[in-house]
Amino acid sequence: MSTAAALPLRRCYLVAARVRADRLARLSELSERLFLRRAFLYLSAADQQWQRPELVQLLRRLSTLYCQCSTPFDGPMLFALGYFRVHDGVLEPVADRIPIDNPELLAWVLSEFLEPGAQVWVEMDAGWCGWHIEGEGQVHPLATNGNA
Repeated sequence: MSTAAALPLRRCYLVAARVRADRLARLSELSERLFLRRAFLYLSAADQQWQRPELVQLLRRLSTLYCQCSTPFDGPMLFALGYFRVHDGVLEPVADRIPIDNPELLAWVLSEFLEPGAQVWVEMDAGWCGWHIEGEGQVHPLATNGNA
């Protein structure tokens, strides 16, 4: 399980990140609720243990794709979703650096909410990596090793 000390803060930007109209409310709620729970990253392992199932249930209730990569009580914590907001139907980051430990998983889950054609770019140690959203659950790598 990632802790705040181990969770990398990465720069991230989105291109053509229009939110699907029928998913706007769910994504907004997910982002707001995870933003409010961001202190989870700084809790002790014992405190995280009893709050983790509640957060997993929140993610599972609002994201059908997340259900595929989690169990009812455990799964990856996608706190990066709490560092975005929906503004005028477009998803945008609200911080310069975002806690992202699995950028490809983040892009895959976002594919449920974003219209086809959106791109997710995350700065990794070796350079920028991008993913193109072609549809729900359909994400393809664009470039790696700084070839943005």
